Amino acid sequence: MNFDKLLEPITISKMEVKNRFAMAPLSNLFATTNGEVTKRTLDYYATRAKGGVGLVIVEYSYVQPEGKGCIGTMLGCYSDKLIPGLSDLARSIKENGARAALQIAHAGRQTFPEFTETPHIQAPSPIPLPGYPVPKEMSLEEIEKTIEAFGKAAQRVKLAGFDAVEIHGAHGYLPWSFVSPITNQRKDK
Repeated sequence: MNFDKLLEPITISKMEVKNRFAMAPLSNLFATTNGEVTKRTLDYYATRAKGGVGLVIVEYSYVQPEGKGCIGTMLGCYSDKLIPGLSDLARSIKENGARAALQIAHAGRQTFPEFTETPHIQAPSPIPLPGYPVPKEMSLEEIEKTIEAFGKAAQRVKLAGFDAVEIHGAHGYLPWSFVSPITNQRKDK
């Protein structure tokens, strides 16, 4: 088998990547409790970029405080105040030879109020995940605000200098919950 193709550049939309190796997003939990980038975060991703991978996809970054997952030290992209740290992160990856992408996400029903610091967790329908509290069915206004939060998060990612955005729509998180008839039993639009 010829693996030479893996070392060839590839163009994804308008982004040229030096090879076909990508680091998939993997939460390392090095952020602050407010979702801010830390020196440890910068060092971790700079080291991965130095290793020769063509694209580094940075871990789950929550688009709203109520979308934070079940871990206290996840990255956030929910506020403009986080842009400077995210800029440092994108720059550290790119200066070390890789393209930089950031995964944006909302945990939906896969979290607990103590992590989100909100009175309830959100989902399309009040169907709990085993071991989790019953989520509050999102109002149409909350859904619109969340859609807007994804858009604003993507804008922040771009302003921070990342080359791409990945929307985390798997593993039962909020986007997936809207697609599945098991977790979305709404009768409205």
